[in-house]
Amino acid sequence: MNLRALLRRVAVAPLLFGACVALPAHAHGDEAAAAARLPQRVALLARAQAELERGDAPQALDDFERAAMMLHASDAELGLIRAAMQDGQYRRALAFCAHTAGEHTDDADGGALYAWLLRIGGQGELATHVLAQLRAQASDDAVTVAVDAAFGTTPSAATGVLLAPLHRMAPWPVMLEAQTPPPVTARFASSATLVDNGTAALLPLVAMAAAPGARFWVRNGLGQTTSATPDRSDAALEARGLARLALGTPLPVGASRVAAGRAPFAGSPGYALQFGAGAEPAWPTLTQGFLGSPVGNSDVRKLGFGATPGAPVLDAKGELIGVALPTAGGPAAWLPLPSAMQPRGGAPALPTHAGLALVAPDEIYEAGLRRALQVLVDAPR
Repeated sequence: MNLRALLRRVAVAPLLFGACVALPAHAHGDEAAAAARLPQRVALLARAQAELERGDAPQALDDFERAAMMLHASDAELGLIRAAMQDGQYRRALAFCAHTAGEHTDDADGGALYAWLLRIGGQGELATHVLAQLRAQASDDAVTVAVDAAFGTTPSAATGVLLAPLHRMAPWPVMLEAQTPPPVTARFASSATLVDNGTAALLPLVAMAAAPGARFWVRNGLGQTTSATPDRSDAALEARGLARLALGTPLPVGASRVAAGRAPFAGSPGYALQFGAGAEPAWPTLTQGFLGSPVGNSDVRKLGFGATPGAPVLDAKGELIGVALPTAGGPAAWLPLPSAMQPRGGAPALPTHAGLALVAPDEIYEAGLRRALQVLVDAPR
């Protein structure tokens, strides 16, 4: 524990001790309600929420943590979970959400958010189990009903009550370098993959060609958004059905790695992250299965699981290896990155992890949050 956290605990402990000792059982609820209304705590929660909405996730995490130390309550804990997701810390958010869902069963928010995080991270069976328990406890709760309905489609889309700030099941949109946000008329065009050290995106050529003269934006799984400009200089890339967008401001790649060397052999585990068709900010959904064999004599390979065109394809170590391709009614396919592009002016691909150890799906999802992109387009009238 760092010094600041220790000092916080020392300062808060007497207050919590005094609130709990020598009180009759019925008084604990009153004390908790009073603590929840403490002006300092209310102000901290409001400030943390404002920080979250403007994209300052690290500071929001700090303030939600301070509010949580004043009172063990779900509002601050849900804030911590959402701030961790906004900061790209899926594993931390998932672990803490499991605690919140188990500890605060008096409302459905924690359990609903936990089911959602499991679902988008590829743990569909466990998500369904958590949702079934939630329905048994709070079948009429509006959040429970909305999550149940959203799970009927893949990828699931957060709309309506699921975007309420307390349990918001999507990132907040943040424009990089104070750019003007996309207009309300902007629509979702496709999924895409962040490449070239965060300076470009690969998307299906058909999605770009369908909107000549349009303005483009891309947004990652953290809600970070930037304008983008078509780059039609790579004929070889377009011959494979992909196109490149040059980003107005580079998007961070974080600890995400690009695989070095040859593409994985057929039968290797693979993963993809994709978005639904909505233009609102969203967390991508992970799908998984096995990578297939080459298609004929081409460098295109079969994909043994569902992935929308443009989605990043990752290997069993969580490293970016390729892009899902558009197919005309045929089986899903993907293109290994060495065939799709050469690094442009950036650092070379990072070396792969040592050894053959596989990575857990939650770590793979976390790695892909920054690589998976929504492409938004606003066509001229």
